[in-house]
Amino acid sequence: MTGTYEHIIDAKGRMFLPAKLRDELGATFHIAVGANRDAAGVCKYLVMYPEATWQKLKDRVAELPSSQAAAMDVIFGNAAKCEPDSQWRIMIPQDLRDYAGLGRDVVVVGNNDKAKIWDAESWKAKKKRELSPEQVAETMLLLGL
Repeated sequence: MTGTYEHIIDAKGRMFLPAKLRDELGATFHIAVGANRDAAGVCKYLVMYPEATWQKLKDRVAELPSSQAAAMDVIFGNAAKCEPDSQWRIMIPQDLRDYAGLGRDVVVVGNNDKAKIWDAESWKAKKKRELSPEQVAETMLLLGL
């Protein structure tokens, strides 16, 4: 999945799925918490996993020893299965919105085999930090490209 799409979350907690991602996400997918560390600290967002990608994640965790797999309790325990309505809206549970600090304005970002939902201001700050020729070159080098 690729691209950046600006959307809003309405008063009922619903968001339209970006038209260009609908086929890739499919009729049923999962939303889970996500985070990573960067120069600014910890960034929080939500991750939308198509069914096949979610299954790969589950299979990978199933291969881990129980002590390591237990670390995924908070991921699986707070995930939500989503089925868009006839207008391609999804309901994002309040606890997930709270976790990621999502307000009304959000940005959906394609990320390979999944998509992330960012609070618009958090995404803007990340983009400002990381979208420079120097940072892009460093990322490409890190990936061996």
